[in-house]
Amino acid sequence: MPQTRGFMNNKDKRRAQRERHDSVVEIFSPAGKLLDSGRLIDFSATGAAFFSVNAMANGARLRLRIRLLEKGVLDISAQVVWTRKEGAGNLYGLKFDSVQNVYPAGELKRPFG
Repeated sequence: MPQTRGFMNNKDKRRAQRERHDSVVEIFSPAGKLLDSGRLIDFSATGAAFFSVNAMANGARLRLRIRLLEKGVLDISAQVVWTRKEGAGNLYGLKFDSVQNVYPAGELKRPFG
């Protein structure tokens, strides 16, 4: 299981504070083909990190779909800016190009039955 060593320590140079998450992330090619699913590690307004057992190249352009309880379903266009081997897979750092809120939190609720 990946670890987030040094998470938001005082040497951190990130532009936006990241929040830890443990959600599923669906990973698509820029053309919309499903490539993989992974586990979201952290998320901010400008980027995210996720874990996957599949290899992806630095600089790769991706589309992601993430469901966050407080934000709803997000469609994201991003670029892989770093990779790191972690256990049986890899950690990936992303820089967002765009974030679209497809279903804001609380929408599309249907009654049971």
